[in-house]
Amino acid sequence: MSRRRFTIIDGWLLVFKILILFVVIGGTVSSLAAPKYSGEQWLDFFVFGLAQGGIYALIALGYTLVYGILFMINFAHGEVFMSGAFTAFFVAQAMATPPAKGEPAFLDVYPFFGLIIVMLVAMVTSTVVAVTLERVAYRPLRRAPRLVPLITAIGASFFLQYTFRGLYGSGVEAYPEIPSLKGSLLLGDFLLGVAILIIAVVIGWLMVPLYRRLKKQWENTPSLRWAPFPVTLVILLLVLYFVTIPLQGVLINAVDGMVTLSPETMQKLDITVASEYPLPATRIQAVVIVASILLMVGLYYIVHYTKLGKAMRAVAEDKDVAALMGIDVDRIITMTFALGAVLAGAAGVLYALIFRQVHFFMGFIPGLKAFTAAVLGGIGNIPGAMLGGFFLGVFESLGPSLFLEGLGIPAPYQLKDAIAFTMLVLVLIFRPTGIMGVELSKKKA
Repeated sequence: MSRRRFTIIDGWLLVFKILILFVVIGGTVSSLAAPKYSGEQWLDFFVFGLAQGGIYALIALGYTLVYGILFMINFAHGEVFMSGAFTAFFVAQAMATPPAKGEPAFLDVYPFFGLIIVMLVAMVTSTVVAVTLERVAYRPLRRAPRLVPLITAIGASFFLQYTFRGLYGSGVEAYPEIPSLKGSLLLGDFLLGVAILIIAVVIGWLMVPLYRRLKKQWENTPSLRWAPFPVTLVILLLVLYFVTIPLQGVLINAVDGMVTLSPETMQKLDITVASEYPLPATRIQAVVIVASILLMVGLYYIVHYTKLGKAMRAVAEDKDVAALMGIDVDRIITMTFALGAVLAGAAGVLYALIFRQVHFFMGFIPGLKAFTAAVLGGIGNIPGAMLGGFFLGVFESLGPSLFLEGLGIPAPYQLKDAIAFTMLVLVLIFRPTGIMGVELSKKKA
């Protein structure tokens, strides 16, 4: 096989690579040589980057799922994310309002269930919007040239933006706070969360027979075929809630009995017990990181270990052959849009929890950054979208302090969006297949 000739363009790209490398190394060395931030502050930047990276990854998975099956970039996906967050805002606001003067609000008393309800509302809303877009705007254009659905997606994006602006106005709405999620993550919170996660896994494993029994009983009833998983999930959440509530005090006391801190450390931090030791993250950041990882694990399981996932992979490989094997291609494509929308709706709530605001334009920039994350990881590749999201989030959080300040650039944090989109340009120039992607010709071979 003959080797490709080294052209003038290749030479300019090589020079460009070397120049970028020198700029990045120079800025990093300058920043570290004259340290402006402490190790704790760098760790804070990193944790915040992980949290926003998890949100980018959830949105990016919607892009990569649709592209993997239709080879189409759904540029309206950011507005699917926005619609879920916006609708959930009204539910959260209602639950954060006390029913009567002097009485606590539902969200104050039951933050766990309140957050689950808000997230479910966002998921349902985003799914309805995404499935409607697929049925009305994209399905009639499935045989059209690729540019046509791309332009349609951009038009749908603007349509959704200004529809929500017309319905709810152009102002910024403040997302209600959840009191139990305020403040730093404490050691007791962390160990309690680990214990709850372990208990959830055990209870979930014990409930597998119930799920299989419900599935077998209802598989011949068309109106109930969808019900076994939601019913099992609701029972799991209820059992988990009533099991863990009595254990909270026991676990916290166990932490205080097992973990000892020096008197100097406790005096410095102004704490009286070990469970109050603050970790380098806020409670909201911890919730966002854990929730995003759990949702990604759930998606990975669905795609690789369920009948729906096998059908999705078959349709992605060859639609015509999949149809000949009895797979309903239209249904699988709709389910793919729905899966991406579920993740986008959850991401909308997590985004609103961190930044505490919603507005009609909130899906545009995160949507483009999530697209950057999908391209960075290798669009069409699910693990690549996850990796690209976290990498972009951390890079965007650390970049201004690590690279730009060392170069003497004023107000570097105003350029954090530029960092993300510069990365998109660089990836498209130097590695258009992304970190974990493959060339289209190889994929189709």
